[in-house]
Amino acid sequence: MGKLAASQRIWILTALLLVLPWAATPAGAADPPAKSKPPQGEVTLQQALNMALDYSPNIKQYLAQLDKAASKQKEAFTYFLPSLNTSYTYQRDQNPPQLKSGDTMTIIGTENNYQWSTSLRQPLFTGFRLSSQYQLARLGVDLAETNLVLAYLDLALSVKENYFGYLRAIKGVEVAKEAVQLLQAQLKVSRDFYEVGIIPINDVLKTEVSLSDAKQEMVRAINTQALFMSRLNRLLGLPVEFDLKVQDILKSHPVQSDYERARLLARNERPEIKAVQLQIKQADQSILRAQSGYWPQLSLKASYDFTSDSPELGDSRYDDPTDWSVITQLDWAFWEWGRTGHQTSQERADKRRLEAVQRELEDEVDLQVKEAILTLRESQENIVTATTGIKQAEENYRITFERYREQLTTNTELLDAQLLLSRARNNYYNALAVFNVAEARLQRSMGRGLAGLAIKPPAPDRGFWP
Repeated sequence: MGKLAASQRIWILTALLLVLPWAATPAGAADPPAKSKPPQGEVTLQQALNMALDYSPNIKQYLAQLDKAASKQKEAFTYFLPSLNTSYTYQRDQNPPQLKSGDTMTIIGTENNYQWSTSLRQPLFTGFRLSSQYQLARLGVDLAETNLVLAYLDLALSVKENYFGYLRAIKGVEVAKEAVQLLQAQLKVSRDFYEVGIIPINDVLKTEVSLSDAKQEMVRAINTQALFMSRLNRLLGLPVEFDLKVQDILKSHPVQSDYERARLLARNERPEIKAVQLQIKQADQSILRAQSGYWPQLSLKASYDFTSDSPELGDSRYDDPTDWSVITQLDWAFWEWGRTGHQTSQERADKRRLEAVQRELEDEVDLQVKEAILTLRESQENIVTATTGIKQAEENYRITFERYREQLTTNTELLDAQLLLSRARNNYYNALAVFNVAEARLQRSMGRGLAGLAIKPPAPDRGFWP
C-alpha cells in the first residue's frame, strides 16, 4: 500500500512539473518592414500616405510599444488572481534529530529529508496597491495608443510636406529650363544683331553670362528635385533612386481659417494634450500606489505537503507523509521613518510638473494654430498677387522681346524682363506650395490629417484570457 501511494505521488509530481504555465499566447514577432512595391503611373497624395503608413519603421516601433503596453495591462490583471506554486526540496543534516530523556538519546528523525509542497496564495487586501497598479497599466495602454496616433499624424504631415515640396521642385525645374530656352533664343538674336553691327559685343557677352547663370540655376533646381524625390521615396519605402511620378495637385482652394474654432478643436483633439492628461491620471494612481504603504497587507495561503526520508516520497517511520495547512497573514509596517510619505511626496511633485507641462503645451498649441492660420492667409493673398504678376511679367517680356527685335529697347531691358518673368513664376509656385503645406500644418495643429486614409491606427488587444 505504501509503494502504491509513493508511485502515485511520483506520477503527480511529474505531471505538475511538465505542465506549462497558463499564460496568454504571446504575439508573434513582427517582420521587419519590407520595401514597398514600385507603383505604376502617377502616385496620388492619398496613395503616398497609405504607402508611408504601411511601410514606416517608426510606426512599427509604436505598434510594438502598444503591444507591450497591452501585455503589461494583462500582467497587472493577473496579480488579482490566486497563484499556484509547487516545490520539491532535499535537505541533508549532519546528524539525525534526537531527543534526550535523562541519559537516553532517542532518534526522532533522519538526516535525509525530502519534501514536495504545493501551495495556493491569494492576496486579500494590499492597501489598493494592486488596483492602482492595474489602473496605471490600463492608462499606459491608452497612452501608447495616443502616441501611436501622434506618430501617424507626424508621418502624414512629413509625407505632405515632401509631396508638395517635390511638386514645387518639379515646377522649379520647369521654370529654370524655360529661362534657359528664352535666353538661348535671346542669345541667337543678339549674335545676329552683332554680326550685322547693330549691337556691340558687350550685349552678346551679357546675354552669355546670363545664360550661364540660368544653366547653373537649372542644375541646382534639378538637384533639388532629385533630393525631394529621394526623401519622398524613403518615406514611401521605395528605393531612393526610383523615378517617382506624382499627381500634380499644386493648386489652391477655399479653406476655413477661423482661429477660435481651430483653437478649440486643437485643445480637444491634439494627441499631445491627451497624452499629458493621461500622464496626469497615471500620476494620481502612482500617488495611491505610494500610499498603499500606510495600509496593512492581508493574504491567504493554503498548502499541501508530502514529507519523507526517501526520494520517491514513500512512507516514513519518522514523519507523517502528508500534511495540509491554511494560513492567513497580516503584515503592517507602521514605522519606516517616513518612507511612504516621502514616496507620496515624490509622486505629487511629479503630478504638479505634469500639470505645468499641460499648461505650457496648451499655450504652445494655441501659438501653432495661430501661426498656421497666418501663414495660410498670407499664402492665399500671395497666390492672388502672384497670379496677376505672372500675367504682367509674361506680357512685359513679350513686348520687350518684340521691341528688342525691332531695336526699340536695349539688351539689358530684355534681360531684366526675362528675370522678372522667372521670378514671377517662382513666386507663384512658392505661394502654391506654401499654401498647401500651411493647410497640412493647420490640420496637424488641430490634431487632424488622417481623413480618408485606408490605414488607421489599430485598437489595442485588451483581452485577458488566451
